[in-house]
Amino acid sequence: MDGLLGADLVSFHIQNHCNNFLETVDHAVECRIEWEGFTVNRGGHLTRVRPFPISIDFTEGRGDNESRESPYVDRAALLAGVGVQAQYMGVGVDRVDYTKGILERFRGIERFLEKYPYYQGKFTFVQIGAPSRMQIKRYLELYADMELEANRINRRFQTNQWKPIVLLKRHHTHQEIERFYRASDLCLVTSLHDGMNLVAKEYVAARDDERGVLILSRFAGASRELHDALIVNPYDNEVIAEAIHTALEMPAAQIERRMQSMRRIVREHNIYRWAANLISELADIRLTTHPPAAKAPSAAPVEIDASPL
Repeated sequence: MDGLLGADLVSFHIQNHCNNFLETVDHAVECRIEWEGFTVNRGGHLTRVRPFPISIDFTEGRGDNESRESPYVDRAALLAGVGVQAQYMGVGVDRVDYTKGILERFRGIERFLEKYPYYQGKFTFVQIGAPSRMQIKRYLELYADMELEANRINRRFQTNQWKPIVLLKRHHTHQEIERFYRASDLCLVTSLHDGMNLVAKEYVAARDDERGVLILSRFAGASRELHDALIVNPYDNEVIAEAIHTALEMPAAQIERRMQSMRRIVREHNIYRWAANLISELADIRLTTHPPAAKAPSAAPVEIDASPL
C-alpha cells in the first residue's frame, strides 16, 4: 500500500475499484483521504485516484477487403476446419481463468439447446481457450473441468457432423481470432469478475460489417460503456440461454443499430485517448503541485571596487 501511495496517480478501470481502493487505504494506513477530490494525503504526499477505462487500437478497414466480403463463407470454412457443419455460430475468447465464467457459459449454452431444440444441429459455439498459468494446480484442474464439461454437453447433443461446443486449446494470433469474430453470429463474454475485458471491445472493433451481437456480463467493466450489448448475469443459466436466443432471433436492423452504437463508443474511446487522458492528468498534477516559478526581477548593475587598499 505504501508503494502504491508513492505514486502521484493511481488509476483503475472503473469507479467502483477506485472506491474500493480508497476504503482499503482508509482501513490499512494512517493518512487523510479527501473524498471530494479522490486524493490521499500520506505524509504530505498527495496521490490522486481516478478511473481510466482502458481500450484498444480501433482502426477502420483493417485487413484485406476482398477476404472480408462474406463472413458467412468464412464461417463454413472455419467450422469445416474443426469437423463441424452448422448454420449459426457463437464465439468466446479467453485465457483459461476461473474469473472468466467459461463453465457457466457452457451450462448456459446447454440450457439454450434444451429450451430451443430447433437449434440443435444448427448452432455451434467455438471457445478459444488460451492456456494460462498451467504451472499452478488450480488452473490445471480448471482446464480439465472445462474439457470435461464441454465433452459432457457434446455427448448429450452431438450428431455425426455436428456438436454444440468446439474447444480450441491453444494460443491463437490476433488475425486467427479476428476471423472467428467476423464469422460469428454472437460473442459470449461471461466474466464472473473483470476490470474491463478487452475481448468485448475487440469483437466490436472487428465487426466493420455491423453484424454480430455481443452478450456481455454485468460484472465486466466493459458493460459500463457498451450499453447496447445484451447484458447478462453469468451465474444465471436461464438468462444466458435467453440472451443467445434473443441474439439469434434479433432483426438485422436492430443488430446493425446496436453494433453501430458500440463501434462509435470504442472508436471514440480508444487506446490513444486513454493514454492522452492519463498524460493530461499527470500534467495537471505537476502544474498543481509544482507551479512554474515566477521570474525574478532583473537586478540593478552592481559596481565592484577592485582598487587596491
